Amino acid sequence: MPHEPETERILSETLEAHGLDAETVLYRATLEDFLELDESSGGWWMSANPDPSEAVVDVYGGGYGTVASQVGPGVAFALRPDSQWRDQGRVTVAVRLGDVLDQDGLLYPVESVITEPVWYVTLPAGRVRVDRV
Repeated sequence: MPHEPETERILSETLEAHGLDAETVLYRATLEDFLELDESSGGWWMSANPDPSEAVVDVYGGGYGTVASQVGPGVAFALRPDSQWRDQGRVTVAVRLGDVLDQDGLLYPVESVITEPVWYVTLPAGRVRVDRV
């Protein structure tokens, strides 16, 4: 189901303001248990977190900080991978932003003490295809 025109406008402005587009690749560290192999394609699926705790800026509402679970199930991704992730027993996965946008997902900036830009993406399909890095 496509977004309302105002939501599409805000999404486009957000992407443009941050130099993001459908080909942008975002990264996340995750435990192997949260990945599901797609036998037919050899790719991987990552499920949305149904109750995420990230604090996000609701740019589609009033621009206020809110908890990610209030904007829908999804997952947070960073603009760059962190080499320390592997030291913590996690694997790094990458998602093409277009795969999120194609399922009418939205992008929210994460409020965090981390200096790296982090984005929370909603996943209306409940999961998204990712690549192991």
